[in-house]
Amino acid sequence: MALAVTVTAMVAGCAGGTPASRPAPAQPVTASASLEGGAAGAFPAVFVASFPFTSANSLRGDLGERIALLSSRTGDLLRWLTPRRDGEYDTVLSVHDGWVYFLRGIASISTWRVSVTGGRAQLVQADASDYAVSPDGRAVAYVISGLHLDVAEIVTRNLITGRQNTIIMATEGMPDANNWPPGISGLTWAPDDTHLAVQFYPTAAINSVLVFDAFTATTIRDGRTAPAPCGVTPTLACGEADPAYLASGALTYLIWQLSSSGIASASLVAWQAGHLKTLLSLSHPGWVPYMTPQEQAIWVGGPAKPGGRWAIWRWSGGAPVEITAPPPPGAQAYDRVGPAAW
Repeated sequence: MALAVTVTAMVAGCAGGTPASRPAPAQPVTASASLEGGAAGAFPAVFVASFPFTSANSLRGDLGERIALLSSRTGDLLRWLTPRRDGEYDTVLSVHDGWVYFLRGIASISTWRVSVTGGRAQLVQADASDYAVSPDGRAVAYVISGLHLDVAEIVTRNLITGRQNTIIMATEGMPDANNWPPGISGLTWAPDDTHLAVQFYPTAAINSVLVFDAFTATTIRDGRTAPAPCGVTPTLACGEADPAYLASGALTYLIWQLSSSGIASASLVAWQAGHLKTLLSLSHPGWVPYMTPQEQAIWVGGPAKPGGRWAIWRWSGGAPVEITAPPPPGAQAYDRVGPAAW
């Protein structure tokens, strides 16, 4: 299924960096264009997206990936935030307080950040395949997993007190660890700065969203699985992806299904106090939506058929709006788009 494949691809093929003893603390940056969401129905003025690039003379496919800042209204390219360098892959994770957090590299995975105003990128956490800053900026969480490790875990750290906790998600050799390392992505903090949600996929066909107490959970068994009711029709696959919290405390995520007849469907839902509400039914495949706390989403829609065009979509209630179809102006070598965030 296209949605399951693209969820897995968000972690694959991005790595690199140099060691760091601890993450750099997130600090606010004054941006020339606001990334903050307004009231319901509005949307941020700008967003960021990753653009894989190729060469006309290349037979190897993608040569790298870089990040751009674009207008949410027109899709116009405002500035490049990371340089174009062969062999360097910069994949967007999230945006927080004017910083764009992203994965960089190819041989190993590290988390970096760059200001939306531009400037030199900073190493945040070496060997981290995902990274999230709590809403108050006082705590961080990151994922440590890789082919050279025999354990996959989430590390949480309070930057003020120094308190640290480790949640073991999988150990190589466990009965369920048949896809090593397992996929762990979509880290997101709840507004209470205590609970943490994450997407876990031991195989490409098994996806679930789990919620943990960030500083008391010790293993994956301490997580609570978000509900994923499958339809009454025969279903080949049903899974969850891309968790994100709203300011209300509701947890949003994507529920995708593949029927026995080969029909794929996906719904963006909100889960709170035991109630599940459908926010949006998606008919645009591709990268899963990135949600802001103000209930706004942005995502990249894949082509309807092989070789077709990609498009970027935004939503803040009502029908989704197509922003643009890549490549952006002056970037003819970019024929598709990676994950987007705002």
